[in-house]
Amino acid sequence: MSRRFTTFVLLLSALIMMVGCGGDVVKSVLANNEMKAKLIDAIASDAVVSGEVLDKLMGADATRAQVLEKVLGNGQLMQALMSRMAQDQTMVDGILNSAVQDSTMKSHLMSVFQGMQMMGKKK
Repeated sequence: MSRRFTTFVLLLSALIMMVGCGGDVVKSVLANNEMKAKLIDAIASDAVVSGEVLDKLMGADATRAQVLEKVLGNGQLMQALMSRMAQDQTMVDGILNSAVQDSTMKSHLMSVFQGMQMMGKKK
């Protein structure tokens, strides 16, 4: 039996026992740091469940803002996100359209584009 499966069975067993005791299972698991860590690890190791958790987190304004702050604060993730966006013309168009809504950013973008044109002419 794999270690992951064994951990899952132990967590499930613990949850079933807590339900039988009549307590609030979620509060019991979250109050126990070891159980909470195992639960988080189990969720993180299952792509389907972690996707469901992300969908839930992005479904509410408060948690969506928290996810956004975590993403923006992670340099590697931001680099990957910018790289992915740079490869998609629709995403680039969307970013540029959003950016030009602000007059200061529009001015900055026009300067960048003019600089790019000048560099292109030098070749």
